[in-house]
Amino acid sequence: MKQLKQLKVMYQDVGYHKKFIGLFVLIVVTAVLEIITVPHIVKQILDVQIPEQNIQGLILFVVLHIIVLLIQCYMVLKHCEMRCILLRWIKSDFRKRIFTKLQRVKAKFFDEHDTGVILQFLQEDTQNAGELFPITITEMFTMGMLRFSVVAIFLMFVNLKISLMVLGLYALGLVVTLYFNRKTITGIIEIRRLNSEVYTAINEGIQSFLTIKTLGIINWKIIELQNKLAEYNKENSKLEKIISKYNTIFSFITSFTSIVIVYFGGMEVMQGIMTYAEIMLMIDYSKYIEFEFSWFTRHLTDFNECFFAYSKILELLEKEEEEDLKKGEKLEDKITSIVFNNVCFSYNNTQKNIKNFSLAVGENEKVALIGKTGAGKTTVTNLLERLYEPQQGEIRINGKDYREYTISSIRDKIGYIMQEVQLVPNTIIDNIRYVNKKVTKERIIEIFKELKLHEKIMSLPKGYDTNIYENPDLLSTGEKQMISFARIMAVSPDVVILDEVTSNLSWENEELIKNAMEKVMKRKNYFYDCS
Repeated sequence: MKQLKQLKVMYQDVGYHKKFIGLFVLIVVTAVLEIITVPHIVKQILDVQIPEQNIQGLILFVVLHIIVLLIQCYMVLKHCEMRCILLRWIKSDFRKRIFTKLQRVKAKFFDEHDTGVILQFLQEDTQNAGELFPITITEMFTMGMLRFSVVAIFLMFVNLKISLMVLGLYALGLVVTLYFNRKTITGIIEIRRLNSEVYTAINEGIQSFLTIKTLGIINWKIIELQNKLAEYNKENSKLEKIISKYNTIFSFITSFTSIVIVYFGGMEVMQGIMTYAEIMLMIDYSKYIEFEFSWFTRHLTDFNECFFAYSKILELLEKEEEEDLKKGEKLEDKITSIVFNNVCFSYNNTQKNIKNFSLAVGENEKVALIGKTGAGKTTVTNLLERLYEPQQGEIRINGKDYREYTISSIRDKIGYIMQEVQLVPNTIIDNIRYVNKKVTKERIIEIFKELKLHEKIMSLPKGYDTNIYENPDLLSTGEKQMISFARIMAVSPDVVILDEVTSNLSWENEELIKNAMEKVMKRKNYFYDCS
């Protein structure tokens, strides 16, 4: 119930509730025209106008029939169009909300969730959750149960006793269906888990294709994916068998409706209570009931999948976020001191990654953190950037607990150059303006001249307007690293952190990096070399 209320609030926030009301009205009018108006016109033609040989009345009702059918056709097209538009809007909105949330969650979220889970949120969950109202609920309740209710009420006016017996059979079929449907939940959860593993395996195969090729484990990775897909298909097959079972039982129970109508209706005909026409009317309309009720039950599994996907998205959107980036006092002064005082931190709350770590850095000091892999060098950087916060001890900037400053103002004054360069899909200039939109082209050229990369860039097909993302082989690894240094020089932060930027580079590239380091060091008060 809580989730349905939150769904309602979410849809109201973006104005979808008005569209849903319009959609509901269209479907109701379409159902009334199809189930009540059209049969009434046909009945008038067959039972009144033709027997009375009223040509004018016959023409009038035929024209009216055509008009109603045209209106009905237009409304069907209209509500189908509205459902498709709503589905597109909602999926887009969900993806935007999920992406925004992923930018704001704490870093530990990515420690606890693999890539497959995140991809599943953005792909299948947004698709299924987007279909929850405009497709699944609409088809189950407005196009299924609504039409079923209209027909059931109509039948009760024909013969209440027989109608109640027929509806009793459908109620029994519904109880059996809901009982078996509960078993599908376990299958859906397992399918989700396996699906996320498949996404993870595919992502690893794409991201690590060079490693896979060089290690010669292509066949092993293919077999691994095939096994996961086989397990996924097996679980899907089990779910389909459960669905087939309860659909078969439902069909068997409801098949007795025609027997009930013929037997009890026949008895009442012999007693003079009913007419043959009323029995035929009940048989015809019982087919409507069967169709609409079957429409409802066929969508139960879809409803489970859609509602479960929506619940998982809602769970993600309620994840703990970083503190408000602007919460606290803005760090406006130049950073003159950084102090780590007996800092302890653990990613998994069991094994300490750093323990009782203390460090004091004063103005114009440059520090190198040296240690084996896993010693905690990157952890120190993550703590300073406030991606994580100390579990014990404190970190002080300019004599104050750094948690008193806004996160955004701390990060604005710290430049971080990682070992792997993150390029944006655009030109060299855009890759620099990515961090500082106000920097001029002249300043960018000046920066690359200082980094001794200007001539190489000018030799490229379009110079500074070359798209280096689409042409990754135009620059070497070291030359790409210059993009990171150029970004730092374009924003000119107080502190620069280098995270193993010279590892795995050729001698020429290493010399290029050392020159860049010298340029950056002239401009900064602090220099952390995590190597």
